[in-house]
Formats: sequence, structure tokens, C-alpha cells
Amino acid sequence: MENINGVLIYWFLSIGLLEGFATSLFLRDEGMSLKGNLIWGMIGAIIMGSIGIYMGIGDGLLFAFIGTLPLLFLVNVFHQHHQEDLFGEIFPAKIIRKKR
Repeated sequence: MENINGVLIYWFLSIGLLEGFATSLFLRDEGMSLKGNLIWGMIGAIIMGSIGIYMGIGDGLLFAFIGTLPLLFLVNVFHQHHQEDLFGEIFPAKIIRKKR
């Protein structure tokens, strides 16, 4: 059984940074910022990798990679903003009346 050491934490952080960067590129302006995705990617990779090691699933790297994707997805879905909300380009609704 593997133990959590500095090398594994380094790889977990690297995987989290890579996934956070890829997620922010994929979602662009619709989800969290780049900084938020990087932070949540690192946190998720360390947690998921540790869970993978404690469950005995290999060395935890694959579990960290696969487990961080749903976490980043959920974080971005519940933090979703649209361009109209961010830049204040929301126009009031127009009343449309039928002509008789």
C-alpha cells in the first residue's frame, strides 16, 4: 500500500493545476475564473488522490485525475454567470401587444 508523501502531493497538485487550467479554457467566461478553477482543481486532486490511496486504488493518480473532473464541473455549474449578468447588459422586458 502506498503512503502519501511529497512526491504524490506534487503530482496531485500538478494534476489539479492541469485540470483547472483545461476547465477554465473549456468554459471560458461562463464558469469560475482561472484562479478559482486552479485552486479548486488542486484541492480536489489532493482530496481525491488521498481517497484513492486509502481505498487501495493504485497510487491514487488516476483516481485524482478522474475524481477532480466531476468536482470542477459541479463547482463551475453552481457558480455559473452569463455575460449579461457580469456586464449589466440586462434590458427590461418589452410588452408586446397584439394588434386587433
